[in-house]
Amino acid sequence: MHPPISKFIDKMVQFGVEGKTGAAFGSYGWSGEAPVQIANKLRKAGMEVIDPVLRIQYAPNEKDLLECNRLGKDLAGKLKRK
Repeated sequence: MHPPISKFIDKMVQFGVEGKTGAAFGSYGWSGEAPVQIANKLRKAGMEVIDPVLRIQYAPNEKDLLECNRLGKDLAGKLKRK
């Protein structure tokens, strides 16, 4: 995970994210592990993370864009119910 992202999550945790809803997503050109690491760090902090974690290699294709749309709808639906 890129160090600035890790620091950002650490800062978020200081403000109390336990029980909050979140998502992890990202695009990559090499290994693609960062979105999974982000999700794990958020879960460890007590957040409810929407599955599956969205990982897109390089530029998104049509299928990837549909997955982005699904993730957004899932997140919005969970937030509306809270």
